[in-house]
Amino acid sequence: MVVESGAKQCFIELAKANTSADYDKALKIANKVLRTYPKETLAFKCKLVALIQLSRLDEALILIKKTPPHHMGDSLFEKAYVLYRKQEDGAALETLSKASECDYRCMELKAQLLYRAERFDEALEIFITLLKDYSDDYDEERCANLIATIAQLQGSGHQQQLPSRLDTFEQLYNGACQLIESGGYSQALKFLEKAEKLCNDTLVEEGLSEEEIEEELSVIRVQKAFVLQMLGKRDDALKIYLRVQNLNPSDKSVIAVVTNNIPSCRVQQNLLEARKKLKIALQVESSKLTARQRRILLLNQALVHLYSNQREPCRRTLEEYIKKYGSSTEVTLIEAALHVRSKELQKALVILKGDPSKEAKLTAVQVLLDEGKLEDASSALDEVAPDLLSYPAILQLRVALLLATEQQNVALSLLKSALDSAKSEKARIAMLEEIASLNVQLGDYPSAADCFEKLSELRPNDMQIMCCLIKAYSAFNVARAEELLAKVFPQGSSTDIDVDVLEDSDFILYGERYRQKKETKTEATDSEIIASKRRAHKRKRKIILPKNFDPKVPPDPERWLPKQERTAFRKKLNKKHRDRDIGKGTQGAVSSSPKIELTITTKANNSPHPVGPVMGVEGPRQQRPAGQQQKKKKKKTGNKWSHGADLFVPLAR
Repeated sequence: MVVESGAKQCFIELAKANTSADYDKALKIANKVLRTYPKETLAFKCKLVALIQLSRLDEALILIKKTPPHHMGDSLFEKAYVLYRKQEDGAALETLSKASECDYRCMELKAQLLYRAERFDEALEIFITLLKDYSDDYDEERCANLIATIAQLQGSGHQQQLPSRLDTFEQLYNGACQLIESGGYSQALKFLEKAEKLCNDTLVEEGLSEEEIEEELSVIRVQKAFVLQMLGKRDDALKIYLRVQNLNPSDKSVIAVVTNNIPSCRVQQNLLEARKKLKIALQVESSKLTARQRRILLLNQALVHLYSNQREPCRRTLEEYIKKYGSSTEVTLIEAALHVRSKELQKALVILKGDPSKEAKLTAVQVLLDEGKLEDASSALDEVAPDLLSYPAILQLRVALLLATEQQNVALSLLKSALDSAKSEKARIAMLEEIASLNVQLGDYPSAADCFEKLSELRPNDMQIMCCLIKAYSAFNVARAEELLAKVFPQGSSTDIDVDVLEDSDFILYGERYRQKKETKTEATDSEIIASKRRAHKRKRKIILPKNFDPKVPPDPERWLPKQERTAFRKKLNKKHRDRDIGKGTQGAVSSSPKIELTITTKANNSPHPVGPVMGVEGPRQQRPAGQQQKKKKKKTGNKWSHGADLFVPLAR
């Protein structure tokens, strides 16, 4: 009885430790029970759970392996969970395949493993089954996982529908991800703003610290910044990215996204910054990123090597990409760009022609145009997908190439066929104008007149079209041209015209503006002129004399003369002739003329330049010695350094 009461007390303490999440204490109690009862299944299970909660996964796996199944009981879920935590997904799925299909814990773990393995369609089926057949306190989390799976399937090209009701911030966030994949950025932004507010309110109610709340909000904010970037609001997106970067979140996937996206947000782009940021993003563990994110980072690395003119590293990165993910249109374009930079245009064209995508075909046309091969470019443009040929820009390029290669008739037939399929009035007007212009060039004035007639119906008040129509008719139907001319420019009566006034009018020579300006002038009367002059008379200012002004001393009469014309002016000798008198004349003799001595002394005292060198303590560089001559300022020719201007190559997403 004493032993049984002791075991009962141990299990009560185990329950308390579980409630308080004190798993160290739970592990000690479980070991204590097992020493007394070495075959107690419940004690083994408690010890296993405590080891898992303490993240001592290797010890938990050893415990499962060395404990007989009849002592441990059914531990397939726990073993699979340990393998899941150890990133051994294949072994975890193999373990779960032996578990019962009715165990909802195993089903949920299997769905998580399938999601991690990016087998989203299988994971979706399990989540739907769990939500339909099981209900507990974790229904909201299951719904959030379901929406996350839907978002991933949407990104893979499978159209999916969101649930009508999104209650938690996790569900709103995952719903925004689904909208992003489908291109609904505006609606996704609304979802993310709701999720941010709801997340903040929820975590405050749960009593989390401000740092923990900011950590959780960083995921939502980074996604919000991406949406703003896609909507063209780069400045707002950059502010959010920098804010999250300064926070330095523990989620490595967030760091990877931020460091990858910051360079692409800057207007003044910097290739060196892009290389540094990408290096940080590539150091994130691959298990923290999806295959799509890892693929984008490799592409960005290849782009940075390409724009840095590092051809061999770029080729190695492309080979690594193809080995992991296979070829893609992006790889084709980067590889072609490498050959173009190496002046290997034929190799670039061969690579581009091997890719059936629209982007590759249009890039091949661009390469041919850059080389001046207009006929080949026109032929390559004809091979583009038919749905692109109806685009106005593509049509304009085709017509321009045909005209450049002197194929006016082919261009005319192309425009006529495009006119029949044109839907908007603006497109029809542009095509009719081009067709009419081509007909005039070819000398087919009747066809040109038909086009101008249709244009005049669409724009009846356009005088330029009417003039072109009259000119076209004048080439083959003069009567119709005169009829239209009389209709557009009716002849008025000339009886009331004063020929003399008309001949004296200067506006005929100088234009209508001259006449309007001349007519606005009015002659003023003498009284008005006198009054205006009186108003213009200003009162004299009070004369302000200098502080050291002495009225007894007469002013210098030569003060208004130029300096070189004054009597006291002495021309300054240049360096070559400055010391020419040194060593000449009587050396050491004293002059007997006091006048000369006085003149020399006076000049030396009044001169602004010292006679000999002035030595002193060297001070700051901004200060000059008292007698130092101020250097003549050079004219500014512009700053050689550009402040704030960066060079950046945009990274592909």
